[in-house]
Amino acid sequence: MKRYLFILIFFQVSLLFSQEGKLFRFNHQKGDSASYISTVEEEVFVNGYLNHQSEIINRISSTVTDTNDNGDGFINASYMTTENTISNYSNQYLSWGEEFSSTFTRKNNGELTISDDLFMPTVRNVPVFSDKQINKGESWTADGKEVHDLRTAFNMDSPLIIPFTATYNYLEDKEINGEELSIISVKYEFSFINNKKAIQNGSSLYSSKGYSNQILYWNNKKGILETYSEDFQIQLTDIDNNVFTFRGNAHAEVTEFKSVNDEENVKKIQDSVENLNLNNISVSKGEKGLIISLDNIQFEPDSDILLNSEKIKLQEIAKILQEYTNDLLITGHCAARGSEKARQALSEERAASVASYLKELGIRDEYHIFTQGKGSTEPVASNDTEEGREKNRRVEITILN
Repeated sequence: MKRYLFILIFFQVSLLFSQEGKLFRFNHQKGDSASYISTVEEEVFVNGYLNHQSEIINRISSTVTDTNDNGDGFINASYMTTENTISNYSNQYLSWGEEFSSTFTRKNNGELTISDDLFMPTVRNVPVFSDKQINKGESWTADGKEVHDLRTAFNMDSPLIIPFTATYNYLEDKEINGEELSIISVKYEFSFINNKKAIQNGSSLYSSKGYSNQILYWNNKKGILETYSEDFQIQLTDIDNNVFTFRGNAHAEVTEFKSVNDEENVKKIQDSVENLNLNNISVSKGEKGLIISLDNIQFEPDSDILLNSEKIKLQEIAKILQEYTNDLLITGHCAARGSEKARQALSEERAASVASYLKELGIRDEYHIFTQGKGSTEPVASNDTEEGREKNRRVEITILN
């Protein structure tokens, strides 16, 4: 009888330990930095008809600037968005980028304290973890917020913030690339009807509704989200009863990185430039990262076609860039010649040409290199002399923070 009692007690204790769950938490460490690249493939319908398809690349870089005894993290984040649109009517590709920055506090359970005046991040308080240990198969709920930027489309000056309640389910653990990741599903729906006062003040939005289904790949040992996938739909209706539907899927990857934007790396790259006997190249610290500037870069006249001499120079610069894993931003600049519109277009095309050649050399793929053109809006010298115009006719390669 005692034997059976012992077996019963042993079984109960074993069952207790086998069902011991996980306490999911963010692990904030001062100085930690990460870069997220998310890819959104989206179809846009107007009144039920396909209008266009988009591929949206979002780059989010964040740094934990400080922590407190409660495990909260004080975070600075920057966001850059590039969108490629395929029109259902013209099949032309259009691309542009927009930048935002945000500062917020995140508790170790994921809850954010952030100003409602900020447009980013667009989904807040996902994930938010339970205060208790969770076993596989268990669920919990937490409140979150959808944030929509409707300034241009619906004449709304402030972010539209829509609350929701998300349902989480701890599905299983998987070993991926040598790391044990917890697979967690997240589902939520949201809806909003605009008030009469906002419409009277000029807003053309009547209502918004949608849903999101996400799968999170959570590294509880590191206390970070490694990656996620999502399918979603957002439906906006204006006061004239036009319905705009955004439907698609998204996925993301996270890369831990170290900032290279310091004097030590400036000197290191300057020394490499000198050792490679490269001319008309300067290195400096910038707002977004470390800048390698190709001054007086040579293209065929009034075009974005690189001369062979510049390709050889870029091949040497590629050797320097291979030492860093950070994302790259290529920025084109022009001298003040021709119309403003022509200068802007040429600067964008030349930045894209340099980026394309760096991709061809295998330095980065298309999801880790970004381009922009500045026209002649950021001169570094006078445009009144040929020497000054040569300095302004440049392409900058920024190793991003």
